[in-house]
Amino acid sequence: MSSNQSGWSVDEWLEYLEAIHPTEIDMGLERTVGVAQKLGCLRPAPLVILVGGTNGKGTTSALIAALLRAQGLRVGVYNSPHIHRYNERVSVDDELISDADLCRSFAVTEIARAETSLTYFEFGTLAALWHFAQQPLDAVVLEIGLGGRLDAVNVVDADISVVTSIGVDHQAWLGDTVEQIAYEKCSIAREGRWLVCGQPDAPVAAKETTESLGGLWCARDRQFGIEQEIGPAQNATGLALWYTAQTGERVELKLPVAKIPYHNVATAIQALALIEHLPSPGVIAGVVSTLRVPGRWQSFQRGRQTLVLDVAHNPQAAAYLRTQVPHVDCLILGMLADKDVAGVMAALPAADRIYTVSLDCWRGRSAEQTAADVLAAGFEVAGQFASMREALTVMPSEGVTLAAGSFYTVEAASELINEGEWNSI
Repeated sequence: MSSNQSGWSVDEWLEYLEAIHPTEIDMGLERTVGVAQKLGCLRPAPLVILVGGTNGKGTTSALIAALLRAQGLRVGVYNSPHIHRYNERVSVDDELISDADLCRSFAVTEIARAETSLTYFEFGTLAALWHFAQQPLDAVVLEIGLGGRLDAVNVVDADISVVTSIGVDHQAWLGDTVEQIAYEKCSIAREGRWLVCGQPDAPVAAKETTESLGGLWCARDRQFGIEQEIGPAQNATGLALWYTAQTGERVELKLPVAKIPYHNVATAIQALALIEHLPSPGVIAGVVSTLRVPGRWQSFQRGRQTLVLDVAHNPQAAAYLRTQVPHVDCLILGMLADKDVAGVMAALPAADRIYTVSLDCWRGRSAEQTAADVLAAGFEVAGQFASMREALTVMPSEGVTLAAGSFYTVEAASELINEGEWNSI
């Protein structure tokens, strides 16, 4: 590390991380493992939980961590991407890492890597793991960034692995079929330890991959499931689910209405049951009913206007939104260049009017490009906007507007919400 780096800010470090590797994504573990060994962070806490999957990773990670904290445990969480600040990726007991601690972790990682080239994500992951290893933690919940098998987070010694769902996404890196993607995602299994899969009717490759690595397979609708799932649009009264205890006993559980996907609730509960870290039913009910995850079905009110933000960026995530509300008055869509616009549009709630917005970021798609794909998919486009600020000025004066399609879409909208007189609901 050079002498001038010792006084760098978080932004300066992040600019540096973006510049030190020739590509943003470089799948593989060899470089990350080598540096992690030097840092001594392959086992960053006594209990290590890995969470991967196409959709629901963030929500499931947040719920697992909240349920652990409710038992008095000190818990670190690593997730990505962030919405407002990089610090959101690293937290301990729901408190974001400070700028000082983040810069310190970057500096230690820089020294440890020496001549090893690391991507932005690899560097950040190692810094987070090192930070956790310095804390008196009881557990860490680590969200896989992309895929699983070759993701930097997969270097850790995990006690249990979770794959929330398996859908077609990130085909350029993971493959074009659900079988290929199942192989990549379920390769976070560990010998002699459970992998909990929340995907109904999971691809054959999911179970085969888990067992080929010596892992123990736990599947939705076999070891756990949802008996009754009623969405808010149908005046939900609650949720009934069942799971398998560590003893093998089937346990039934009734929970109140939640603002998070019920299949993520069931998956998180099953995972904690298998490692005997599930709290009492009363504690579970309290946590589930109050948990809110930024950027996931996040609602705001201003007069007669309701603005809902969701990071949904693939058909599977979009379909969940339709279960929450089948119709919205307006849709503001911003998506990245490698995403399935037609598939997302077919799955999203029906909208009276559709606006597209440009995303000014790596892989960001312009409003015109997104509009062309929306039109090609058979939908009309009422307007195209260069920024979220412009799009929000023409949202209906009453009714529900949904802003979705990417973390970047939610980031742009939420920054503007913070400027206005919106109330969270």
